[in-house]
Amino acid sequence: MSDDEQWQLAVDRLPFPYAEALRLRAAEVTDEVIAEILGIDVDAVGPLLRMAAAKLATIRDGDRR
Repeated sequence: MSDDEQWQLAVDRLPFPYAEALRLRAAEVTDEVIAEILGIDVDAVGPLLRMAAAKLATIRDGDRR
């Protein structure tokens, strides 16, 4: 399985807002558009992405064990 496929499977296990934020960021969507799509303040996008990345890392670390 490729790294991209592994990433996608791990992202699919996240709650929707985190998964969608990561997918949008990977697609190089701007913070303003991410905020609009998720219905959040643009200032919340950075913290949401950091939390999503942390949750994703936890999932991927667990999968490696």
